[in-house]
Amino acid sequence: MYDLQFPDYLAGYEFETEAKGYLVGVRVVAPEATYELTVYDVARLEEEVAEEVQSDGSFAVANLVVVPRVTRVDIARAVERLSRSDFAGLMPRVEA
Repeated sequence: MYDLQFPDYLAGYEFETEAKGYLVGVRVVAPEATYELTVYDVARLEEEVAEEVQSDGSFAVANLVVVPRVTRVDIARAVERLSRSDFAGLMPRVEA
């Protein structure tokens, strides 16, 4: 079992977020750990990778999740799939 939490600022801005193609600050609270996700759609990820590689020479994002569209439904589906492997491949959030 886990708790999927969306950033507070998403409320009322779902359409704009989907149009932008990315969302940061999605949190998954599972019994063993908490994970902070960065979510992109494919088109926006391609743009972001191209820009970052051209300007900085590399691209890296921890806990990157790619979905067809950046919507609550698509994100929830992706997190459900991740939960089946106990979130293998994700880095737990480190409390400061």
